[in-house]
Amino acid sequence: MIPKIIHQTWRDENIPDNYLELVDSWKRLNPDWEYRLWTDNDLDTMVVEHFPEFLDQFRAYPNPVQRADAGRYMVLYLHGGVYADLDTRCNEPFDLLWDEERIVLAHEPLEHLYEYCRVRQMDHLLFNGTMVSPKDHPFWLSVFEAMERARHSRDVMDSTGPVLLTNCVKQYSDPDSLCINSCQLFNPLTKQKVESEADVFGDYAGHRLSTHYWFGTWYQDWYETPLRRFKKIVRKTRYHLTRGEYLSRSEARSLVDRTVLDIPLNGSASADDQNIQVLIPARDAEPFLERCVELLRALDYPKDKIKIAFCEGDSVDNTWDRLQALCAELRTEFADVICLKKETGASFNREKRWKPKLQKKRRIGLAKVRNHLIDNALDGEANWALWIDADVCDYPPDILKRLLHEREKIVVPNCVLEPGGACYDLNSFTVTDERRDSGYYKYVRNGLYAPPGESPRRLHFNDLRSSERVELFGVGGTMLLVHASVHRAGIRFPEIPYCDLLETEGFGYWARDCGVIPIGLPNVEIRHVRS
Repeated sequence: MIPKIIHQTWRDENIPDNYLELVDSWKRLNPDWEYRLWTDNDLDTMVVEHFPEFLDQFRAYPNPVQRADAGRYMVLYLHGGVYADLDTRCNEPFDLLWDEERIVLAHEPLEHLYEYCRVRQMDHLLFNGTMVSPKDHPFWLSVFEAMERARHSRDVMDSTGPVLLTNCVKQYSDPDSLCINSCQLFNPLTKQKVESEADVFGDYAGHRLSTHYWFGTWYQDWYETPLRRFKKIVRKTRYHLTRGEYLSRSEARSLVDRTVLDIPLNGSASADDQNIQVLIPARDAEPFLERCVELLRALDYPKDKIKIAFCEGDSVDNTWDRLQALCAELRTEFADVICLKKETGASFNREKRWKPKLQKKRRIGLAKVRNHLIDNALDGEANWALWIDADVCDYPPDILKRLLHEREKIVVPNCVLEPGGACYDLNSFTVTDERRDSGYYKYVRNGLYAPPGESPRRLHFNDLRSSERVELFGVGGTMLLVHASVHRAGIRFPEIPYCDLLETEGFGYWARDCGVIPIGLPNVEIRHVRS
């Protein structure tokens, strides 16, 4: 049964005048229902009393709407009833739902399926502005677990909002305990205040119990102001004057053999009969090689189907000699093991390799090493190339099977420093804003786009933990599974900027532009050394 309680939230008890008539509609049409307004202090007290393990995360949310989102899920779990945003009108008595034993949810209008839904491979969004639930429904426990997993996300939609809610429903083990309806049940209007053209469906089709007006108190649209236009002109002019040599999109596409690229995945890509070429760049890697070899030996995959190729260059330690000895040992266990050398002249102190002024030189050197491995180690028998950095310190034995299981030509796991922690490899990202405005050109130097790690234009695996699969633009190379046809077709790691990017990031864009969409797995983790 749905307890006859209507819950709403606001920062304090002083509800703005433009909401009062909407609030009254809930009381007027549901006279025998209890009405409860939860203030920010009320929600905080509730978390202290009932969810103390969540308190630090709750208070640390940078956006108040994240606490409002988390709070509404907790209120419905503890008390049950109806939750409704303050900018929502009640159209019909909710007595229609009082004898429900399921959680009742509705879609958002299909017109709201923006780019962020596509890259998350979502075909709909669920609305969290009006929800109906019995008390103590176990679904909310899965939502709490998802919020904990997504604690590093900067994005409201992914950390607590509709994307997280939708993914929890998709992954829930008891879908029959949920009642999903079209948007017309709770929010028939789009953000443009027009009727959604979505199809009507669900057990309560034909009812319009509430209408949400999308006052949008937590988001802001972007506008190009005169100052932004002026900055764009200045920065774009500097960009063209300093860009230097680059690989254009048309030239890159002309280098790709479509007949090879379009070769389909053969058979079952997760079967043990796939030939794997493991490709490992190694520079100043001596401290990590023992663990690197230990992990290769532990792979849960037929060793006679695995060939390994190391490529060393520009090291200032004993990496080359140590590799020679380890390769001799490994040849008795794997189909083949080779050790290559490629000097790029890009030597610098390992501890200073992250300095912005070194990035172009560093990434060009890395691209040359990776391309040397493609040219000299990826033989005609290989079905797949598995790129692994030498300083990756942990991954599960079944990682290869897990990546193959996705049946995609490019697959990337999440590289972290500690289990469940923030992502380490920020070269894997999806893009939320592709505009080349003044904000974009601000971070292009000498033809290389290098925004800060917390750029709002990019979402990393940190921000995408509520999703199991996401489409990527740039990819990281700490571990990267690539179907051999992609490299054989001519898609390589750019050694000059492509789309203002180099190496693995440029490779991801190049593949994407040719129709091969890289897929990221935010919750499949590998670990990197802290260096």
